[in-house]
Amino acid sequence: MTATGKTGRAALSGVLAVCLAGGMLMVPVDAQAKPKPPVIPSQAAVDRAKKAASDKAGQVKAIEQQLAAAEARLEQLGIQSGIADEAYNGAVYRLQQAKKDAATAADRAAKAEKSLTTQRQQIGRFAVASYQGGGDIAKLGPLFTAEGPQQLLDSAGTAHTVSSAMQGSYLRYSAAQVVTNLFKVQADQAVVKVKQATDEAAKAKKAAEAAEAAQSAAVTAMGVQRQKSIAQLAVLQNTSIQVANRRQRGLEELARQRAAALAAKKAAELRRKIEAREAAERARERAEEARERQQGKKNPKKHRPSTGGGNSGNGGNGGSGRGASAAISFALSQLGDMYLWGGTGPSRWDCSGLMMGAWKRAGVQLPHYSVAQYEQTRHIDEDELRPGDLIFWALNPNDPGTIHHVAMYIGGGRMIHAPRTGKPVQIQSVYYWEPPDFFGRP
Repeated sequence: MTATGKTGRAALSGVLAVCLAGGMLMVPVDAQAKPKPPVIPSQAAVDRAKKAASDKAGQVKAIEQQLAAAEARLEQLGIQSGIADEAYNGAVYRLQQAKKDAATAADRAAKAEKSLTTQRQQIGRFAVASYQGGGDIAKLGPLFTAEGPQQLLDSAGTAHTVSSAMQGSYLRYSAAQVVTNLFKVQADQAVVKVKQATDEAAKAKKAAEAAEAAQSAAVTAMGVQRQKSIAQLAVLQNTSIQVANRRQRGLEELARQRAAALAAKKAAELRRKIEAREAAERARERAEEARERQQGKKNPKKHRPSTGGGNSGNGGNGGSGRGASAAISFALSQLGDMYLWGGTGPSRWDCSGLMMGAWKRAGVQLPHYSVAQYEQTRHIDEDELRPGDLIFWALNPNDPGTIHHVAMYIGGGRMIHAPRTGKPVQIQSVYYWEPPDFFGRP
């Protein structure tokens, strides 16, 4: 049985081998897969794809430019709003001045009228005395007619009958009458100016309100348009709106960082200029001290304002270290307070209102108007800046009458100010925006 089993298994193996071999021989040669020819786009298709990509890139660039332009437009609207706000402050300031002038003119006119009455009474007393003395008083009648006393002196014959004292009294009366009439005219003109200033202030207020409304509306409208534009970018760039939004914010932040770097560079240049001027002043002081010692002067060295940072002044409390320190401390304590046109505190400020409040803490009274603040400070050069000094921007760098923004220098090329609507009181580089035009020390 063992031999038979082996023979059977051998026979089965042979049959399987023959079957497999036969099966392989039966596969047709044509059934083997041939490689498909590659799909090669035509040159026209390539050109169309390139054009589509270029168009998409162009659309992306255009939208990004629109977003940048919208941001610049908002900034410009904020500046225009600030200019309108400060113009309103100026109109209110001029109205206040007109009212003061009118009150002064009215007071002068009233005093002149009183003096005129006194002179008239004195002439009356001369007339009474003449009657009592039996003088030719009939000729004095013109003093009390509608023509006035002039008629009396126009008559040579009558003039000879009037005593020298009477002549002097009349001359004083005539002078008082002229002055009274002049002051009355000035008082009337002052009243007209008050009316004009009132109208100007009302117009300036409407203009400021319109500028504020325009900026507010633009912020809303451009915010909506911004989201639409970013959504378009997401489609064109085949990404999500969130990613497109992050990219746009990143691009804007990069632009701000570049601007900040440029501002920091300019601030560093300002610091170098200030330091160079201080060094030159110290050198002059040392040279003068040396000359005084050589000359053997016994009197002490003349007092000069210190050139150390923040300790320079104009001899009063204004630019002194203590005064400037108090003003700066007050301004810094308002950091984060929001801008409000016409704002003078305690928690909302506009640019000149903040400067007025800060220097008031130092005992210096400044008006609530940047142009007038410059007029009432000691004018200095840029490289003379000390902490506490005021920095001004104007529409015309050659005309301080066009000043529209003010900030406070705090040292190191930095300043503190209330920028514009929608922005809080903050510290920035002196050159965060555009170079300032004027400088003053309270």
